[in-house]
Amino acid sequence: MQLQLVKLIIWPKIQTHGLHSIKFKKGAVNVITGGSRTGKSAIIPIIDYCLASSECQIPIDTIRDHSAWYGLLLETENEQILVARNGPSGREPSDEFYLMRGQALSIPPTIVAPNEKLDSVKHILNSLAGTPYFRLSGADDPRPYQERLGFRDLMALVFQSQEVVANQNILFYKTHAHEHRERLKNWLPYILGAETLEVLMARQRLSVVQAKLNQLRREFQKTRSVSDNWIANMMGHFQVAKSYGLVDETYDLPEAPLPDDLIRMAKDILAAKPDHPTPTAQRVDQDVQEMLRLEREDDKLSDEISLVRKRLNDINQLKAGLTGYGGTARRRADRLQISQWFDDIAREAQDCPLCGEAKHDKSRDEIKKIAAAFQVVEAEANRTKEIPTSFEREQVSLTRQLETALDRRKALNSRMDRTLAQNRATRELFDRRQSMFFFLGHLKASADMFQNLVPGGDMAQAIAAMENEEQELLKQMDPQGVQRRLDAALKIIAQKALVRLDTLDVEEKYKRTSPQFSVKDLSLKVMSNDGHWHFLAEVGSASNWLSFHIAFVCALHEYFNELPESCVPSFAVFDQPSQVYFPKTNRNTQSDDQSQYDDEDVQAVIGIFKTLANSVRAQRGKWQCIVLDHARDEIYGGVDEVYEVDVWRDGKKLIPPHWYES
Repeated sequence: MQLQLVKLIIWPKIQTHGLHSIKFKKGAVNVITGGSRTGKSAIIPIIDYCLASSECQIPIDTIRDHSAWYGLLLETENEQILVARNGPSGREPSDEFYLMRGQALSIPPTIVAPNEKLDSVKHILNSLAGTPYFRLSGADDPRPYQERLGFRDLMALVFQSQEVVANQNILFYKTHAHEHRERLKNWLPYILGAETLEVLMARQRLSVVQAKLNQLRREFQKTRSVSDNWIANMMGHFQVAKSYGLVDETYDLPEAPLPDDLIRMAKDILAAKPDHPTPTAQRVDQDVQEMLRLEREDDKLSDEISLVRKRLNDINQLKAGLTGYGGTARRRADRLQISQWFDDIAREAQDCPLCGEAKHDKSRDEIKKIAAAFQVVEAEANRTKEIPTSFEREQVSLTRQLETALDRRKALNSRMDRTLAQNRATRELFDRRQSMFFFLGHLKASADMFQNLVPGGDMAQAIAAMENEEQELLKQMDPQGVQRRLDAALKIIAQKALVRLDTLDVEEKYKRTSPQFSVKDLSLKVMSNDGHWHFLAEVGSASNWLSFHIAFVCALHEYFNELPESCVPSFAVFDQPSQVYFPKTNRNTQSDDQSQYDDEDVQAVIGIFKTLANSVRAQRGKWQCIVLDHARDEIYGGVDEVYEVDVWRDGKKLIPPHWYES
């Protein structure tokens, strides 16, 4: 992933002070040198914060007190991206971002308002890196730290902070935290190119298939464990079916029938869909046939009785509705029965009966209209006083039909009782008819259940299909192939690290054998004098630890840049790599004059810059290195590919003094 830093920008809280911009050179070793407490060690936390970190480790007080926004100008192969983030509020990092994208961006002097949120910026960075949009395994996988790879996870490979760069126990940034460490271990095969997107997709699908397959196998075994006596049970079902006449009496099962034969027999019985037992002619007499006829007649009578009862209920409901409506109308007429009173007044009164005026010539006509309206209401009430006689006739008729049907059914039941009482065989058939259907239901459930268990059954077929898919996914995953590719990648990186160790201050014996990197432990191993491999923590001297860190990080970025596609940003930041040497000053010089160092320490520090420059040169500027250090230009000045970004001495710092002195 071609992503390098062009500028780091800090906007002050007092806008009149103007922003502070630090410009970097692409494809070079960028050096910011300066004394203590000038802000060098804040560079990595600021870059990390702008790249959507979930926490803020920017130093408190001076830097936070006077900075409003922090930003980075990044450059890819196709565009520039300005990503700025508002300063934290207390311990809480800000969710407010300002984002710009274009071919050649101009840095705004002030940021008025944010235009993006944390999640959106993470999504954009993930898209730039091309990280997969799915987990390492299925959602049901109980293994931890299987979530999708994000741009944030890659920060472990680009930052070598002051407490990491010479650490014998920790090789990568923030991997002291268990969660970051485990996620990086799980994703390293993909990051190093040993796994592809196709492999990851197969790996994720495999976890789903294996979970379902295990569940099916458990269910299959559980069912098989309770089905040892199934064949005996089916043999018993066969004998019962023969007694019901569902199987030819002349047919006998073999002594050791196959499960497939028993299931086929059960399906044939169920496919016949018998309405009643069909015993042989020897078992059927006239009483049996009469009983069957009576049962059919009983079914018809039951339907007739149900229909008559429904119609009778409808008639009763309609009558109740009419009666209720008539009562309401009559009550209204009783309350308003004044039509006759108005008519009497109109005939007897000489003046207007309402206001008493004699001048109302049309008062009697109006009163007659009112009286006519009330007469309509009273007439309506009179019409509903009586329910039509047709309802009564229909109710009587339906009642008579119901009584007749009930009498017929009573007589029919009496005949059935007499028939059953007279003929024991008929009674037995009646009972067997009921039990036969219970038997058929039980037979169907048993056949369906054990159909899944026989070879070629539904459950067996489902298990076989999933086992085939599992094998295909394993072929796609090719774990042995992934391991071979991973081993090959680690050998290439180890060889590159050995080349870089040649110019570093490391014991000569470690320059003869390539170190080994353990993905499981996220640590380097070196060979001792007795031919055994030991972790870096077992090696003495901080200079050795520092050298292996620098050599390995250079080797990683060289390897990433040689991959056809890589999701790792093409820059790395080292904070205080010369700290293990503590260069000594000459007694005749002042304590702050570090121009004359001990020769051995000077050569060691020069070796650091030469190693970084050689690595950048070997990749033709495809990756960028940033070094934050006390070392002066007397040490790195003669090294090609080194670009001095700024010198923070004599009052010059990350935060300009006039921001806080004023």
